Amino acid sequence: MKTKTRIFLLLLLAVFSYKVYSQGSALVIFSEKGEKFTVFMNGEMKNSKPGDYVRVDNLFGPSFKVRVVFADPAIHEIDKTVFNKIGGEIFYAAKPGKKGDYVLEHATSDYVHQGNAVKESIPEKSVPQETHQKKTEETTESAGKSSKGGCKNPMTEPDFQASIVMISNAPFDGPKTSSAKKLVEGHCLTCDQIVETMYLVSHEPSRLTIAKAAYMHCFDPSNYEKVKNVLETSKSKQDLDQYIESVK
Repeated sequence: MKTKTRIFLLLLLAVFSYKVYSQGSALVIFSEKGEKFTVFMNGEMKNSKPGDYVRVDNLFGPSFKVRVVFADPAIHEIDKTVFNKIGGEIFYAAKPGKKGDYVLEHATSDYVHQGNAVKESIPEKSVPQETHQKKTEETTESAGKSSKGGCKNPMTEPDFQASIVMISNAPFDGPKTSSAKKLVEGHCLTCDQIVETMYLVSHEPSRLTIAKAAYMHCFDPSNYEKVKNVLETSKSKQDLDQYIESVK
């Protein structure tokens, strides 16, 4: 009887171990102030375009050699050995260390970018509430008006860049996509601005969502091929084409 019980317990342990160790972990690296970078793991490049947020899924093994190469050549690259967390998520923030060189600092899922220095460098103008409300209504109206030549009065570059900074401070694709969608739906944007907004997120479905939401509020829709080229898969490009045809 004892032998049967022992065998049964060993089988349970084997099933439990298989479930735990068959689930790969995820590594998330993001820059504290929005610096763009490329991640290499064990010598393999993980993101084709530099970004300020990179997630790598389905990781197995006890540890990984991670190299972070910044788009800005003035920032020294980071080399670090990261130890795995089976079936879990590992978060690291790329930020300046005490000696000035950038380091990878362990973070948690609820970590929020400390973008105060960037935000403070773009002071908000003091505008009377009534004037501000009128300006907001006019902007929304311009964003909604679409003609053969697109919407009127595209968002000014300083206002657009301020919005981009705010969106890029979100640590994950979900909040970034939601904020980016509100931006493109609430303002008239050029194709170049839409492209820049799409590069704030890492995943293809999120970029497609932004591209669709932005089309009806685009200043120069004749140049929308620029937006389409940001998408990597033919399926996403066809999906965008079909959407555009449906709203023309």
